[in-house]
Amino acid sequence: MSGALDPRLLARAREVVASITGFRNDAIAAEAVERVLRAELGRGRGPADLLGELLHPVSHLGTALVKAILVGETYFFRHPEHFRFISHEAVPAALQRGALALRGWSAGCASGEEAYSLAACLQASVPHGFPVEVLGTDLHEASLESARRATYGTWSRRESAPRLFPLYSETGEREVTILPPVRRITTFAQANLLAPLPERFGRFDFILCRNVLTYFTPAARDAAISLLSRTLNPGGWLFLGAVEVDRVPAGMVREGPPELQAFRLLTPEELHAREAAASRAAARAWPVAAAPPRRPLTPLLPVPAREEAVAPPPPPTRLHLNALERIEEGDEVGASSVLEALVRQAPDYLPGLLELALLRERSGAREGAVPLMRALRSRAERLPPDQLVEGPEALPARFYQASADAYLNQGALE
Repeated sequence: MSGALDPRLLARAREVVASITGFRNDAIAAEAVERVLRAELGRGRGPADLLGELLHPVSHLGTALVKAILVGETYFFRHPEHFRFISHEAVPAALQRGALALRGWSAGCASGEEAYSLAACLQASVPHGFPVEVLGTDLHEASLESARRATYGTWSRRESAPRLFPLYSETGEREVTILPPVRRITTFAQANLLAPLPERFGRFDFILCRNVLTYFTPAARDAAISLLSRTLNPGGWLFLGAVEVDRVPAGMVREGPPELQAFRLLTPEELHAREAAASRAAARAWPVAAAPPRRPLTPLLPVPAREEAVAPPPPPTRLHLNALERIEEGDEVGASSVLEALVRQAPDYLPGLLELALLRERSGAREGAVPLMRALRSRAERLPPDQLVEGPEALPARFYQASADAYLNQGALE
């Protein structure tokens, strides 16, 4: 059956996939959707029948469509810098805070390599016998079944990702099996990042959600980050992909180098200290703010006529903040116009280049994002790596170079 598919059926299928996954329209592979629909039509079902089933997203067909478009690219100790940071920095900090157990969550774990890597990392980083648990979740139940088998081939082992901690044993020429101690502390369950994680799973000290939110719409990405942060223990860490967010999530602080994209949830004591500091600052500023305005002096002599002064353009950071406000309000068209004006006015303002590139990528205009990322990398390379770049958040030049490299070398849609 090679004829054109009913446009209404195609549109509804994409709507169902987007509603379940939060994916942007351009991140939903058209050929995968068509393949599933043609397979159903090949079984003798009609377009009206399929449309009727898709009125209910939670259906056999909806599940098949989601399964077809999910990206399962993963392997052991992918992005080793995260696991090194967890072992050398985050675990010691959690133990020093008095944690009685450590729990990790691999959110969007696909076939489980990341979850087992996190479990091996935590197990090797705590005293012998210290309680450790790791949960791996994914939308695709078949991927979770593969994860539970705990047997992997060569594709899960890459030369680019070193074997940092004891994780598996060789069981064949091309096959490895997860070590029993690692397997015992790792469980898997089906879950959607756009829905609250059931309370029975508890809270976590470490959450890895990397190379997942790249595909999400801005609204879905923000919703997912908010839900993830709610499941963190105070002082817990959230690890995201290189180009998935360009600002610190609410209630969190950046930890480690900016390009690490590691964020820690503030403890109640830290939040209280921040609020107290803000109150003191407001109190100091109040007398100035409350002072009555002075009456202008009336000139005794006529003032010579002058040419009307041209107002200077607003500073880049102010324009950037205006664009961020528009993005939060859902006005991406207005945000794009502001950022385009910002890049024209200040072509060397690195945060503006990155923001506009990410906005274009999220809106499906990748051909417009790539030149901006190239310009970002070129300009960042000219600066000392540790030089702080002014913006809504002061970040070193190496953060912008790393973000551009991650996008250009790997692609925003891996």
